[in-house]
Amino acid sequence: MNRMIPSCDTLAALGSCTATGCNILAKNSDRDLVESQPLIAFPAADHAPGEKVQCTYIAIDQVPLTNRMIGSKPWWIWGFEHGVNEYGVGIGNEAAWSTMPVEQENGLLGMDLLRLGLERGKTAYEAMHVITGLLEKYGQGGACIYGGTIQDFAYHNLFLIADRKEIWLLETVCRHWVAKKVTDAWCISNIYTIEEDFDECSEGLVEYAIEHGLHTPGEPFNFSKSFILFQSGFMSGHPRHYRMKEFLKKHKGSLAVEDFWSILRDHFEGTVVEPRFDPASVCDCTICMHGEQPGACITAASIVLEMHDSKYPELFFTYWGSMCPPCASFMIPFYNTGYIPEKLGKGTNKYSDDSFWWKVYRLNMGVEANYGKYIGLIQEARTPMEKAFRIRASETESKAAELLAAGKAAQAAELLNSFTDQCLEEVEEAVDRILAAVEADLALHPGQPYRQKYLAELKAKVEL
Repeated sequence: MNRMIPSCDTLAALGSCTATGCNILAKNSDRDLVESQPLIAFPAADHAPGEKVQCTYIAIDQVPLTNRMIGSKPWWIWGFEHGVNEYGVGIGNEAAWSTMPVEQENGLLGMDLLRLGLERGKTAYEAMHVITGLLEKYGQGGACIYGGTIQDFAYHNLFLIADRKEIWLLETVCRHWVAKKVTDAWCISNIYTIEEDFDECSEGLVEYAIEHGLHTPGEPFNFSKSFILFQSGFMSGHPRHYRMKEFLKKHKGSLAVEDFWSILRDHFEGTVVEPRFDPASVCDCTICMHGEQPGACITAASIVLEMHDSKYPELFFTYWGSMCPPCASFMIPFYNTGYIPEKLGKGTNKYSDDSFWWKVYRLNMGVEANYGKYIGLIQEARTPMEKAFRIRASETESKAAELLAAGKAAQAAELLNSFTDQCLEEVEEAVDRILAAVEADLALHPGQPYRQKYLAELKAKVEL
């Protein structure tokens, strides 16, 4: 089995750094090439005493009440790569590799911990401690690739956890952890970033590092320096991390949703590692990830979570989500109503016509056959469409607020859900139209020779 090259990028900014004065959380979720990532809504639920919840690998004690959530979920995993709950708590997680080996027994995956934090936390701080408590009790572990083993692909986890008031960074190694309250903006890219300046940590963390020869007693304790893995193949997070740091620094004080869309679609354009031929031909993983061997990894879903200072729960946030590499996709708005269109929740590791994720993935494969030739078709359609979505979102949210102020909650939810449906319909029409044009052209002009073998093998694997 080919080892996946680690890649994921998450960033968040407090209102002091944004144009609207509201917090924003964004993430690209990078997964195996053939792993669909549906978007699903789960209702709040009551649970009986003594009940268990079956996570990806292990069952744990259930709590009396779980929160309503929206989550982007690898098809075979119980947990989420990123998501948000009804209280406006949003979380993005990603892999980290350490000098300390991953536990060799099944525990909770990082995605499981993320979902559990959303299910059980009403604030970012509370969700963080849900995660740390479960981490200490059950451990983190298990294969993170479908059909694989812990030896194939497993990792420690990082989390950015945000609500409408606070943002917390949580970094873990085995059953230990360290946490830092974000004071402006932060980003993570598969590498530890907390050094000496942290606010909380697990009991015995420093002693744990000393015990394993990773810290010198009496010296200032540096979490990253103690546990980060400096090894070829696991270093791609460094250029991506600094790329995002520069982006946050450049736009600090005026960060808008559109800026986050832009960075999630980035391939190091204008730098010494910009891809020469297409986004998959770069010497390192890009923020917007495109599959190629031996990496075997693409961006499967993206989120830009725009939090609002509203007294109405339905308007606590706008969840801007897309599927597959965001440079070849479209952002769609969702709200805190518990509604996600059914077609967005379908998909496995095989192609399916009734899955919106697979439809967008099929378009992405067509575009990747000759990226320079076809990406313009998407950009031409997307730029005016997303600009219009932003304007209409503001208008729709204002109308919903008026309905909520008048006590018409059901009508407000119907309005917001209808807007989601309208945007999805427009995006799907554009995807269908561009896909037809690209595949018709490919029938006459097969695309770039250096991509043909890879794409043919990929299509055969997913039965497209």
